[in-house]
Amino acid sequence: MMSWLRTIAHRDEGTGALGRHGTLLTSLILLLVALPIGQMFSGSTPRFTILLTLVLVSAIVVNSHQRWIFTVAGVVGVAAVAVILVAELTNSSAARVASDVLALGLLSFTTLVMLNSLIQTEEVSNDTIVGGICVYLLFGLCFTMVFVLLTELQPGTFIDAGEAIARSEADPSLHSTRLLYLSFVTLTTLGYGDITPKSDIAQMFVVAEALIGQLYLTIFVARLVGLYVGKRHSA
Repeated sequence: MMSWLRTIAHRDEGTGALGRHGTLLTSLILLLVALPIGQMFSGSTPRFTILLTLVLVSAIVVNSHQRWIFTVAGVVGVAAVAVILVAELTNSSAARVASDVLALGLLSFTTLVMLNSLIQTEEVSNDTIVGGICVYLLFGLCFTMVFVLLTELQPGTFIDAGEAIARSEADPSLHSTRLLYLSFVTLTTLGYGDITPKSDIAQMFVVAEALIGQLYLTIFVARLVGLYVGKRHSA
């Protein structure tokens, strides 16, 4: 198993996969920045869906370094984009749930592939750092999709100022924006407490995200420092 993971990582490095992380990072930053700005000027547009689609396309590009990985990412990604379009055109709750599951699948798969490459890398570079940032932001977006999915399946899962967070026809991206905020506040363990999970499963995911956020930063930084120190000693 470990040799197989190392083979994937070495192929990543050999085909310049880390060099494509810049595209993904740009799409993730655009999602975080443009989403709240878009609310100020076009609150009724599906801005979260549009920006999420850009991230999904970027994730497919990042996974284009190996045939089987690209095949999996391409199939899931194209299906996710297609179902997202169907959900927007039909306003179907079932289609929205299916698109959330497919998007979560692609984002999780991309996160695992990139995380493996970072763990297996043997030297620190700018691409390694960019890839590490991407993985951190992907963690936050993956949990956002989990929260959105829980909200679709069980309205009232999250409470904001005494009211349940739910999809609004007047602004279909508002609930996603609030849950994205909750996700990154949780990932960084700021814990403002303005949005609270009410169901047991929601509380479990919130705790899991907080733990992953802290463990990832600790392990990733330690890994970078270890590689850097080892490289200096061998020089």
